[in-house]
Formats: sequence, structure tokens, C-alpha cells
Amino acid sequence: MKRPLTLALATTALFGFNSQQPQSLSFDSAKKNATVISADSLKDFLTFIAADALQGRDTPSPGLDAAANFLAFNLKQWGAKPAGDNGTFFQNITLERASYDRSATQITVGNVTLSMDKDFLIFGGGSGRFSGPIVAITKKQDQYDVRGKVVVLDAKLAGEHDLIMKSGAIAIIGSSEYGGEAWKGFVTGVRQYSGGFRPGAADAPTGPAVPPNITVSSDGFQKLVALADSKALIAVVASKEYAMTRNVVAIAEGSDPKLKAEYVAVGAHYDHVGMDTSLKGDQIYNGADDDGSGTVSVLNIAKAFLSSSARPKRSMLFVWHCGEEKGLWGSDYYNKHLTVPKGSIVAQLNIDMIGRSRKVGDVDPRNKSLTGANAIYVIGTTMMSTRLGEIVHGVNAKYLKLDYDKLYDDPKDPNQFFYRSDHYNYAKNGIPICFWFDGEHEDYHQVGDEVSKIDFTKMEKIARTIYLTGVTVANEAVRPPVDKKLGR
Repeated sequence: MKRPLTLALATTALFGFNSQQPQSLSFDSAKKNATVISADSLKDFLTFIAADALQGRDTPSPGLDAAANFLAFNLKQWGAKPAGDNGTFFQNITLERASYDRSATQITVGNVTLSMDKDFLIFGGGSGRFSGPIVAITKKQDQYDVRGKVVVLDAKLAGEHDLIMKSGAIAIIGSSEYGGEAWKGFVTGVRQYSGGFRPGAADAPTGPAVPPNITVSSDGFQKLVALADSKALIAVVASKEYAMTRNVVAIAEGSDPKLKAEYVAVGAHYDHVGMDTSLKGDQIYNGADDDGSGTVSVLNIAKAFLSSSARPKRSMLFVWHCGEEKGLWGSDYYNKHLTVPKGSIVAQLNIDMIGRSRKVGDVDPRNKSLTGANAIYVIGTTMMSTRLGEIVHGVNAKYLKLDYDKLYDDPKDPNQFFYRSDHYNYAKNGIPICFWFDGEHEDYHQVGDEVSKIDFTKMEKIARTIYLTGVTVANEAVRPPVDKKLGR
């Protein structure tokens, strides 16, 4: 029998908050307090966060809003300090999307007309009319003679986009790798997955119209290449819609009068990828492991800090990021609009997928990289701060002795996991990080990523270890220095 979804909400009132100045928290005391983080508590919270009723927690969506309210409700009950906007736990982010007039939005070159969806998609940018002679770029160049021209860009040269725009291009039409039926499937997937919203309305540039970000099918690309030097007219007719989403941000204040002005950040993304109504049967991507496991682990870690009368010297900053699945939206926004003073975050501990275990005898190739019941990948410990790496591995060695796997703790990792979760935006800000990750598996971004498949005993061990890692970093006399250059 499933546990009632209201159980986690009902039990939160049992935890009070001591409003007196907190006492100093030692490592030994923290080990005892770590038992607040339990498999049962993790399961209670995840049963809500990954419930069908939240419909996959897409960004933006009512389900994601429900998850945010759930996090804030618990944080308030435990006495956390709100660290969002205007004394709340929420940092609001404005999203925008263009509603296109598809019949009027076209690319015309001579007697050839390309239509939206059939031939091309637009991923942001402005509306209006953009015209100029076509130039096709299929080879990388040191300099691009494109001023006043419409560039048709080979898919392999997507990395040259910014340089070409700076070189004076009126607009860029990038090629997709897809054509024919594959293009139709791509268009359907984009419409289903993204919803068209993007962040940044508040940061939108002013002045001349921003060129649209156009991707054309491989078939359309060939047509345009054949028409090089002809004049192209791009007509984009659109109106704007706006929506709100939010990060959830809270603080557990430290005990040292001076060091409590510095923060150890612990974070996870609480969104997932929503629903796919084209599927037969189950249509909900519950995201129990990705990243419901991180979401509720951070919540339980916050509970462990807030339910104790003793605190480490530095304060703890808890951030649940939205929109990670869309392109690290929430962490990007947070690092550009910090709710604590710039330079005050001494480290960031990121949790993204820690709930699955590879069973003994599992030969499914999709689970080849999935860690076992006592193992987890740690990423970033060798890449920015020697001292933070020493702490991460030292805490584990004297506590539960998990199998810390450093396979992906390498900037040359072909999977590029270091660059694929929210910690990366902190790292770009010069903040040393560590990322805990169980590995990709058969249900990664599938509807089968459900609570019934979670190893809560494993989650408990990892979450407790991260809690003690946070305590140790927060008690350091000197913040972990960044002594290694970040780069690919």
C-alpha cells in the first residue's frame, strides 16, 4: 500500500526551530545529528515530489509550482531563513515565449519559400523583417566576411555562431542534422519538450531588433546553399507571452559571529521534463531519480541543520534550481542574481541523481555506468580546489566509507558530466564544487524513473555523508582556495 501523500506534510510540524543563537557544531555531534536523514523520511518526501499529480515537474508548470510550495512549507515549519525575493523562499524568474503567426513567418529567396515547422524552427530572438544576400559557410575560417549578409551555417560550425554575428551578419540560419521524416520527429519533440518558453525577459537587450535564432532542416539547408548570393527575406511575425517560474532558496544561519556571513551552498534541481501525451500508457516522466532524489536529499539535509540547536561556523545556503533540464536555467539565473553577497559562497555541493543502484548480475548495457549500492561518482574534486577535494574524500574515509568513484572527475571525460548540471554555473563564478551522481541508467529521461525503483538505503548513506561534508567545509578556518584553472 502506498503511503498517503499528506504524511510528509503532516509530520513536519514535529520539528521545531531553536531561535536562540546556535552553538558550535562539531563533527562528532554532526554524526549523531545525521540520523535525522533517514530512508523513511527520504521516501516520504519523494513520494510527493515524484507523484503523478505533479505531472513531471516541467518548467514552467503547476506541478513544479506545487513542488516549490512543498519545499517552502517544510522550510518554514523548520524555521529556515527565507533567501528569495522580498522575504520569501522564492526567487522569481520571468520566462517568455513568442507565439508565431506561422502562415506569415517565412524565409523567401527568389521563388523559393520556406515555412515554419515544415522547413525551419525558431529558438528565440526578435520579430521583424531581416533581409540581405545569402552567404553559405561550410568551412571554419579565421575571419568571416559577412557584414550585411544572411548566413546559412553548416551544423558542424555551430560553435562559430557568436563570432559570425560579431562580424556583422544580419541573421544566421543554422542547419539541423535532420531531414525528411527525421525532421518531422524533431519538430514534434521540440514542441512537446520545450513549450517554447525561455528565461531572460528582464535581461532582454534594447535597441535594434534581435535577429531570430533559426534552425532549418537539412533539406532546407541544401536549398539555401544552392541560392547563395541571392537576396533572402526573413519575415518573423510574433507576439510575446510571459510566465513565471522560481528557484527556492533558504538559509540555516551559522554560529560564528564573523564566518556566518559566508555560505556553503547545497543544491539540486527540482524540475524534470513533464509529460508526453503522444505516448500510450504511462505518459508522465516522474523524475524520481532525476532529480527527485537530489531534491529530497537537500530537503533532508536542510532538516538536519535546522532541527539542531548547534550549527557549524559558516551558514548553509540551500538552493533548489528550476529549469535544469532546459539548459541549467535556474542555476544560471541564480549565479547572475545572487541573493547573498557576491563572493560569500565558499563552496557548492550539488546532488543530481543519487537514488539508483545497479543490481548484482545486471547485464543491461543501459546500466553499464550505473553505480552499485555502496558506490557513487564524485565529480569536481580534482578540478578546482585541492582542499575541497581533500575534505570530500576525507569525510567519506572517516565516516561511512562509500565507494567514491572518480571516473568522471576529469575535464577530459567524453561525457562532459562536469558541464551538465547546476554546479557548473557556480564553478564559472569561481566557486569550488563537488557533484554527486549515480550514473545514467535504463530509466534516464524515461517514464520508468519512478519511486518504486529507488534505493533509499543508498540515498540515506550519501545524503548523510554530504551533510557531514557540508559541516566540515563550514567549519574550516579558511575557505577552500581555488588553486586550479577551470577549463575544458
